[in-house]
Amino acid sequence: MNNTAPASTHASTDRDSIDREQLTRLSMTEWATALREGRLTAIECLEVHLERIAEANPRLNAIVTLNPLAAEEAAAADRAAAEGRSLGPLHGVPFTVKDTLATKGLRTTAGSPLLGDYVPEQSATAVRRLREAGAVLLGKTNCSEFAVETHTRNPLFGDTWSPWGPGLTSGGSTGGDSAAVASGMSAFGLGTDFGGSIRWPAHCTGLASLRPTVGLVPETGLLPYLPPAAGESLPVPNSMSALHRLGTVAWLARSVDDLGVLLGILAGPDGGDPSTVPVPLGGPVETLDGISCAWFEDEGTHPVREDLVAAVRRAAATLNGLGVPTTHGRPPGLERAAAAFVALRTAEGMPEVVELASGREDQLGSNLRNTLLGAEPVSVADYRKAAAERDAIRAQVLGFMEQHNILLLPVASVPASDPRTGSFTVSGQDIPWTELGSCCRAISILGFPVAVVPCGLSREGLPVGVQVVGRPYRDREVLAVAAALEREFGRFSPPSPSPRSED
Repeated sequence: MNNTAPASTHASTDRDSIDREQLTRLSMTEWATALREGRLTAIECLEVHLERIAEANPRLNAIVTLNPLAAEEAAAADRAAAEGRSLGPLHGVPFTVKDTLATKGLRTTAGSPLLGDYVPEQSATAVRRLREAGAVLLGKTNCSEFAVETHTRNPLFGDTWSPWGPGLTSGGSTGGDSAAVASGMSAFGLGTDFGGSIRWPAHCTGLASLRPTVGLVPETGLLPYLPPAAGESLPVPNSMSALHRLGTVAWLARSVDDLGVLLGILAGPDGGDPSTVPVPLGGPVETLDGISCAWFEDEGTHPVREDLVAAVRRAAATLNGLGVPTTHGRPPGLERAAAAFVALRTAEGMPEVVELASGREDQLGSNLRNTLLGAEPVSVADYRKAAAERDAIRAQVLGFMEQHNILLLPVASVPASDPRTGSFTVSGQDIPWTELGSCCRAISILGFPVAVVPCGLSREGLPVGVQVVGRPYRDREVLAVAAALEREFGRFSPPSPSPRSED
């Protein structure tokens, strides 16, 4: 089964010979070019996506709230084009947003009955910047409740499934966006990544994703928070929170080029989030000169299936063939990183959710309710100890990266799987579903930029993503390596038409 499409494949965008199926596989930048050159109107672009939503969303359950003003926004983009005005680099391009990011005038629930009717008065900074760049908001996508599970399901909207096959997860917690983008319902998706919430979904559905250096993109407007009173601003992200110190707004798309365009739009302080820093990122990195690479099979505690390791090995060999010095070896200390991430996350708990749920705990989904009610209080001293362990690991890995400035490793122990499977046996070791993403958690603790790019298929014919990790604020360098791999392995698309999911 061949599900790859070369990166050089471009769909015809002439009005008289529109191939709808090809159009749904265009990258964000290809859509933007077609709109800018007048080969399609924004309304035509929106109609293509709405038709695909009508076809695929009942099976996949990816988009949970449509924007009723999307047609009005697309029409405004066409009027501006007719007057010779561009609304920005994303003029008329439709996108979706994870339901944990506030959208002005559009329901934002975080997948929880606690926020089932919440309609923000303001948008998250990242959402606002995309709309100011001319993008058209299609709607909100499903996520696990308050973004804590690795499969996308919640008490409000149920499960989201992958377009790659029945009963397969699209990942979590940004699984709604990954299913929407992979199936052609959206040109790109805006989500978040704390412990792998953008990388695991990209791996599951054959997409490219970027988790930028933590601190580049403001998290203002990211749930959980207590909804502000009428007329009040969105709350400022807490700079002491592990969620904001280790997580970030992140995004996925069908092409690495898309990731870089979005980075240029989204990065930079907003005057609200105190953790966001003004770092000049520069333009795209055009060559791989000065880059060296180390690759490894896993993060040191949970093994990865051999066919997924083979994808990392092929990626390393590809870079070596392009003149990038490549070494096989894992940074010292990384074997402690996933545990350090869990320790910090557990130590903090979810205080905003606890406060939001006070007296209404019965409205939470059972998994989240059990997690919150079973949590033991942790002292400030224990939190400081966990933070010190994180800093020590980070220093060790940075020292290693003085010689190997790019790291390659798997995303997860297995490809997309049935979320009803409790555990997997890999290399003789039993790995619970909740531990499949240890390779992601190990990188999350560092706060470094990391892209995911698909580099082959598993033995089942499912996409296999590879993490490309760089040094802090070297996001453009990471994207240059990811783009080189994409040129070699091509872009990946699920079988068409999308298969029906199992209930």
